[in-house]
Formats: sequence, structure tokens, C-alpha cells
Amino acid sequence: MEEFQKVYLQKMGSRIEAFRAAGSGLSDNFEESAISIRRLAHSLRGSGATYGFPKISELSAAVEEADDTTLGQSLEQLIDLLQTLYDETRTDLERILVVDDSDEIRLMLSVILQKQGYDVTTAETAQAGMDYLKTETFDLMILDLVLPDIDGRNFLIKLREDHRTATLPVLVLSAKNSPQIKAECFALGADDYFEKPLDPALLTTRVAVTLQRSRTLEKQTRYDHLTNLPNRAAFSENYDSQSKLSLREDTPLCLAMLDIDKFKKINDEYGHMVGDEALRHVATQIKENLRQSDYVARWGGEEFAVLLPSTLEEEGKAALTKALSSLNKQPFTTKMGLSISISFSGGVYQVKSGEDLEQALSQADALLYQAKAGGRNCIMSSGDEIELRPTRILLAEDDDLTAEFILHRLRKDGFEIDHFDRGDAALSAARKETYDLAIFDVKMPGMEGFELLQRTRSDSLNQNTPVIMLTSMGSEQDISRGLKLGANDYVLKPFSPMELMARIRRLLK
Repeated sequence: MEEFQKVYLQKMGSRIEAFRAAGSGLSDNFEESAISIRRLAHSLRGSGATYGFPKISELSAAVEEADDTTLGQSLEQLIDLLQTLYDETRTDLERILVVDDSDEIRLMLSVILQKQGYDVTTAETAQAGMDYLKTETFDLMILDLVLPDIDGRNFLIKLREDHRTATLPVLVLSAKNSPQIKAECFALGADDYFEKPLDPALLTTRVAVTLQRSRTLEKQTRYDHLTNLPNRAAFSENYDSQSKLSLREDTPLCLAMLDIDKFKKINDEYGHMVGDEALRHVATQIKENLRQSDYVARWGGEEFAVLLPSTLEEEGKAALTKALSSLNKQPFTTKMGLSISISFSGGVYQVKSGEDLEQALSQADALLYQAKAGGRNCIMSSGDEIELRPTRILLAEDDDLTAEFILHRLRKDGFEIDHFDRGDAALSAARKETYDLAIFDVKMPGMEGFELLQRTRSDSLNQNTPVIMLTSMGSEQDISRGLKLGANDYVLKPFSPMELMARIRRLLK
């Protein structure tokens, strides 16, 4: 319910501005403004109590039923309540960049928007605006079409071509009343268009509506709906900006990969709904036990990615170990009252200067694998040394080049491999030895991969060993057949070493 209440209040900004705009019109056009006010109040009268805000419904009813002499006073009381509740949801003020060469317009917009609770930055030229955008983050831009150094439409094109500002909401200002220019601006990516002289009430309402829509869209595309954490796409963007900042300011940056231990067992024993509850519990514990400046995202499945700015590797390990300790002390309790102990394993890595996300993730993921292999429920850094039993892999592949490629890559990472070029020989080994993972080619002499998989699952020591199937066919029928027989994953030939290692590590976790 709390999440729905938060979303409800976040959408209140545009309602507040609409009430204010209608209220300011009571002196000039009372009848029309009063109708607008009562219509807006009627919509809140029904929804306020539904979302757990009976006071909103009460004051909205008072506004709707007020006579002409008390309407203004009732409206002020409702606006005060809505503003108070709305401000409580705003952890950070929305930042607005105004780019206009007129001193009077910049001053006017600063005063109006700051009065509404926005953080306003102004720039006189497109170049000054672009310089701000390179180093700072804004939630919305107000752009004049006539600038001393560039046509505003060309500046708009530059904004939409840059991935950092491609989705930044832009409201265009123009002294020209031209349908053609207006249509062109919308075609180039403007979100709204205002003609000068400006109507302050209309502008602030449109700013609130645009920010509300932007927040909604961002939540849909950049946040994981289950845990309410940023998703993989948002994390990738944050890594890009943080790594550049780290390089520019010569400060350390740490990346960590975390994975819930034995999560499949929770899903299997208690069901996926309990598994979802567990994911939310772990996400909350990680987030609450790290700094506000640390960036936690759901990477996928039961994995989380964490970015820790201005942090050395050992400091990052200490922070994540503290979060893990807190999780260990607070068993997860389901809605049905069941108490389940949950832990996670993690690898934390200090990013090297200029290292891209894929490289850094690979290093953190390798450390995460070591934490899993070392007993789980711990955080590993590059300075840690543990005694690890070599991971044993059964490889059944008859193609010499593919086999050599796989053997070279796996041995380089310290894996111990038993390789067979016949399916029947691989089955014989699976009946004598237990392996941590198996890789079977579909087409082989002696025994094809599907039969090898079926027999391994029914008549060997590796009935529960994760199996990856290799195939150059890739038809839906073959993939479906392999999964039904017990394969855990499929890799299509040709494949990259990084892809294969990522899938192997995922299954070994």
C-alpha cells in the first residue's frame, strides 16, 4: 500500500498547479474558474480515502460543496494539505535548466519555479547550457528558440542525438506564433511549446505534468517492478557517468556483484510468490545498509549489482559484509508467518581507470564465484586467498577446434576438465565420477547429446549436475527437447568465450 500511496502523491504536483491556476482566475472569471476547481476537487474526493488519505477526501468534499463566498478559503486549505503531502515524497528537488538569452526571462522563470520548489539553473547561451549538461544531471530543460550562438532547433537536435540527454524533457519558448515552427519543434523532440509572453500559471502546470510523466516513464523503463530498484539499463548508465567522474577526479570506484545463496531451493520449497517476497526483503536490506551515494540495482534473477563511489576495495568489502551481517541477523518472515534464513555471496572489485562495465563485471563476477565456491555467505575481494577445490567439468565434444577452444578458456580460469569425443565414453565417466558441471554437444559419435543427457539424468552420479548443451542447430524443437530432458542451458555455436564463461559461472553459483 505504501508504494501506491507514494505514486499517488507523486502525481499530485500537476493537480496542485491546476488548482492554483484556477484559483488565480477566481477574481477575473469566477464562474469558469469555480467550475474547474469543483471538477478537480470531485476527482480527488473519491480517490483520497481509497489511497489512505481521508483528509484529502474530506477537504476536497468541502471545496466541491463550498458556496461562492467560502470557495477560495476552502481551496487554500486543500492546496496547503496537498503541498505538504507532496513535499514529503520529494527526497530531492527536481532540477530545471533554463537556457534563454533574456535576463528578464531567466529571472522571471527562476523566481516562479523556485517558488514552486524546483532547483533552477540558468544559462545565457547554448554552449553554457551544454557545459552544465556535461557535468550535472537535470530533470527538465526550458529552451528559448532564439539564442546568440545557435538556433534553438539545432540545439534541440544535438540534445536528442546525445544519449545522455536523449530523453530529457524539453519545453520550448518562442516569440514567434508560427504553426510551422511549432510543428518542427515537436518533430525534433520538444515535449511542449510556449509562445511569449508567457502565462506563468500555465507554464508551472505544464512543468509539473511533464515531470510527472517523465517520472512515470523512467520508472517503467529504468526500474525493476518487483524490488523497486534500478534495473540493468539504469545501472549501466550510472556506471558510465560514475567511472568518468572517478577518472576525472582521481577517486576510487568499486563494483560489486551479489547473488542470493540457494535461491532456487526457496522457490522450489515455498513457491515463487515467497521467492518474490524474499527478493524484496534482500533488496531492502542491501539498500538500507549502504550509503545513500551507493547505487544498488537488480541485475537479473537473484543477482544484484552495486556501485560504490569514492570507495577502496577493502572499504567496499567492509560495507557489504556489514549489509550481509544485518541480513543474517534478520531472518525473512513470509506473509504466512514462516521464518526463512537468507544469505548472499558477493564479489567486490576496484575498477581500474578507463575500464568498461563488461570488463569490471567479469572481474567482480569471478570473485563472486570464489565466494560461492568458498562456502557462500561471504564477500570476496581480489586480496582474499582461499583454498578452493578445483571445479571439475565434464566435456563431451567431438569437434577438435571447438573442444580446444573450450579447454583453453576453462583451463585458463583454473577449471579441471575431463574431455571425451564420444558420448558413450562421457556417460561411462559420469557413472564413475561426480562433476560440478557438464557440457554436451548435441551431435557426437557413439551416443548423441540428447541420449547422453537423458542417461546422465537417470543412470549416473550426476543426476543433479548442471548441464549446458552445445548446438549449431538452434531450432526451437531441439531446444525444447533438451530442456525437457533436463538441460539447464543452451549455447549456440559459434559463441564468444565471455558468453560461455558467464553461463558457466551462473550455473555454478
